[in-house]
Amino acid sequence: MGFDLKEFGGPGLTGMEGGVLTYELAKADTSIGTFVLVQNSIGIAVVDLLGSDEQRKNILPDAVALKKILAFGLTEPDYGSDASSLKTSAKKVEGGYVINGKKRWIGNGTMADVIIVWAVNESEGNKI
Repeated sequence: MGFDLKEFGGPGLTGMEGGVLTYELAKADTSIGTFVLVQNSIGIAVVDLLGSDEQRKNILPDAVALKKILAFGLTEPDYGSDASSLKTSAKKVEGGYVINGKKRWIGNGTMADVIIVWAVNESEGNKI
């Protein structure tokens, strides 16, 4: 896993190589293709691009080694996957965040160790 990562145990594949690998897996079993796509493209890649250094160090090595499964929660019942229309909110509280809202079709959600939830941040003027 971690197709395009060159650190944390990733193989450093090109986008084309990762795409071909995922395509070939999906030809054999679409559920495996979906799992790999979520773990890599909207799991590992999001943590790598948007996570803090601490999150990257705590999540990515185990995600690449499949010791942690990542999930991605963007889609909402009334607005689909339109990130600009998010109704789910996150409010910073002592020790973390309180998240309020509804999500649908969370890729890898039934088996995830880490769930990336897309929400508007009430503490920062409703930024996504």
